[in-house]
Amino acid sequence: MNSCLKNFRYSQNSINTYKSCPLKFKYKYIDRINWKYDDIEHREYYESLKTGTDFHLLCERYFSNIPLGINSSTNTDFQRWMDKVKKLVPIKEGYLYLPEYEVMFNLDRNIIQAKYDLIIIKDNKIEIWDWKTENREITYKNALNRMQTIVYLFLAEEIIRKNFYPTYDIENISMNYYQPGLENNIITINYNKKLHEENKLKILNLINNIESTDFNNENKINKNL
Repeated sequence: MNSCLKNFRYSQNSINTYKSCPLKFKYKYIDRINWKYDDIEHREYYESLKTGTDFHLLCERYFSNIPLGINSSTNTDFQRWMDKVKKLVPIKEGYLYLPEYEVMFNLDRNIIQAKYDLIIIKDNKIEIWDWKTENREITYKNALNRMQTIVYLFLAEEIIRKNFYPTYDIENISMNYYQPGLENNIITINYNKKLHEENKLKILNLINNIESTDFNNENKINKNL
């Protein structure tokens, strides 16, 4: 193992960062360099990030049966979005709701972690829900190939179903993306054994690439992909 990655905890964000730009992975996760530009583009990015964080907090409160704290001075988009979520995913008796649910898994001595926006256990099914406040519309193909989908579904099978609901079928695991700011449908990815094996290989191959990268030599970093 690369010594600079000792005790490193992989997430869909870190794996995806390496996949898109190994040098950025080095700066962000090894050198711990974070920067924030004050131009319009970067201000919009951080404002969008804050919007997403605030909305996720509202969803966490809703599914935890905590008052939302929305009033007339609150972002009107949030009020409209929450009305959509309540209509789409009403809280029902007998269902188990796990908002902001965190898991960790040891895959061949590599720790992988994830934090789900929401897990719902109902009718022998395990539903993963992810809220997206970005304006760019997510397609089924994009959702299927996202590192987030790959990691989240993989961990849902290895941790949630196998450990807590072994009588459920893997085909009863699904991941749902919903964009409340857009007038589009839910994007649902249904899981199966074939996808699970493929996802496992994708994760292991990418982690192997990360750990075989010489992060001390920036000229060679991008050659590992």
